[in-house]
Amino acid sequence: MKANSDPAPAPAVVATTRSAMNFFTQQFGSSHSKVVQISQPPFFEDLDESIVITKKEVLSKVHSLLYYISSGDVDAYLENVLPNVTSIEPETQGTMVEGTKFHEYMFECAKKDRVKMNCTMIAPHVQLIGTDAAVVSYTRLVQTTGSNGTTTERFSETRVMQRIGEQWKMAHCHRSK
Repeated sequence: MKANSDPAPAPAVVATTRSAMNFFTQQFGSSHSKVVQISQPPFFEDLDESIVITKKEVLSKVHSLLYYISSGDVDAYLENVLPNVTSIEPETQGTMVEGTKFHEYMFECAKKDRVKMNCTMIAPHVQLIGTDAAVVSYTRLVQTTGSNGTTTERFSETRVMQRIGEQWKMAHCHRSK
């Protein structure tokens, strides 16, 4: 697999008041209008600034993973997950799969049916477990427009992230409808 030298940029922090639009947002443009945004973001109330920074780093990495998924960038995705990543998803019929082969196949299948997509992460919650692990839970809305019109799907997602050196990588994903 080739290394991707151009990872997605980290989301820009848009600072306004908590009650207004205090969220991370980054739009990634292309002919397929892939938009990955975060709405109803967490308000990090931690007193320790280093904890706030770490939570933002983790959330930024998950945001980038969603971009790689929606844009079909399998190489960037694989660079940001552990080789023995586990997942439970609707496509696995509730069975846990381990490794990257399942997702590589899903990326390959998705290449054939590229559609316009809008992906929104709603109300993410970041929980740190020690200094090298984190759990990120959120609702994801995926809007697609294709030959059959526009559809919206809702998923509840949890991603477990592990810090390896200075980089956060996904160790597990659980996604359900």
